[in-house]
Amino acid sequence: MATIGPMLLTDLPTEIVLEIISYHTYSFDFHCPLIRQEGPIERDPLRQVLRSLSQTCCALRGLSLPFLWERFDISRPIVSPESPVEVLILPYIKSVHVSGRTWSPTLLQTNRLVAFLRTLPNLAGLQINRSANLQLHNLVHALGSAPLPTVTALSIPHWSHEIFPAFPNVISLACPTIFPSTPQLAPAKLHFPHLQALVGVRFTEDNSDAQVTALIRDFPHLRVLALATALLVSCRGVFDHLRALADLNELSLFQSSTSRPVSTQNPYLALDVVITGGRNVLHASRAPGPKILRVWKEDPEGPRLAHFERC
Repeated sequence: MATIGPMLLTDLPTEIVLEIISYHTYSFDFHCPLIRQEGPIERDPLRQVLRSLSQTCCALRGLSLPFLWERFDISRPIVSPESPVEVLILPYIKSVHVSGRTWSPTLLQTNRLVAFLRTLPNLAGLQINRSANLQLHNLVHALGSAPLPTVTALSIPHWSHEIFPAFPNVISLACPTIFPSTPQLAPAKLHFPHLQALVGVRFTEDNSDAQVTALIRDFPHLRVLALATALLVSCRGVFDHLRALADLNELSLFQSSTSRPVSTQNPYLALDVVITGGRNVLHASRAPGPKILRVWKEDPEGPRLAHFERC
């Protein structure tokens, strides 16, 4: 009987190797209402191991290079010139995540960051973490003469409409503090006329009807909408308004199990009510294909995905 020697990783079928490499995915999701921007940092050591492994032979390098460098995390200022290896991977970088507290609020570092972003021919997503110590006025100055037209998905830690002109082709906007009032949404409507995804929307207790009406008026063709706060009983009418979004095919909602003071007499909507309301919104949509509903539950121990379905 013939003996079978040890199998090398490169002997495996391409599909299996890709499954191994992609088992711990780290691509961030712009459509997550939590905008949990620091999660990928915890997986950085694994990513570095896979990147090192991919350089051990030509077969692995050619197979894994596009996947392992699709997302690029910048956790510290860019101070060194580009090496030949860096130049090689630049075309594979599609998303950049700026994080970490080691940034100093200097115009020089911000200019270097923007200069690096301009070297990425296929950059489609930019995510700036709230812990990145970047000064807005420096970023506005650096981007003023260096627009990034390839970026279609932008995630920012707070509403910074001054940088919007640098991203003329954004169709997906994520921010954890989007209050749909006319003064705030006006710059987004002006600079992002083709916006399809809005992530991080918050409705206030006493003005939800007016806010959702403004949202639908300014962005009637949204395909993706993600709320970032739990809905109260007084906000129940939001579901009826959202049925006007005829192109919607993905909706993320929040539900909270936290008790509110009895004196408010305005508790949070129950989970089944939120699910039913979201389902009715998507059923009213005329968008082709399956619709996706996610409901995140805001528990004391932290947010978690409580419900997922294809409508």
